[in-house]
Amino acid sequence: MAHHIHWLILRVGQQQSIGPAALRTLWADACQSGDVSVARQRRFEGGVQSTMYSLSAPSSLRDPRAAEMRMRRLLEESHYLFTLSAVHH
Repeated sequence: MAHHIHWLILRVGQQQSIGPAALRTLWADACQSGDVSVARQRRFEGGVQSTMYSLSAPSSLRDPRAAEMRMRRLLEESHYLFTLSAVHH
């Protein structure tokens, strides 16, 4: 496995969640590679819990912008309300 870096941060709608296997499948499809990983982080801000997901792949990921756009399309097709922020480009 190559050295992974965080490429994207995902937050889904408050009443939504996504399991790690489903998220990993979407991210692998977006990256066109099985060499990906996902992690969930929970935070408490102002007494409110929020969850964000880190989407990681090798630092040598080909065309990260295209992977981000594919991920956006896949999330939309799966009917998620979300924000997706690039960490690296």
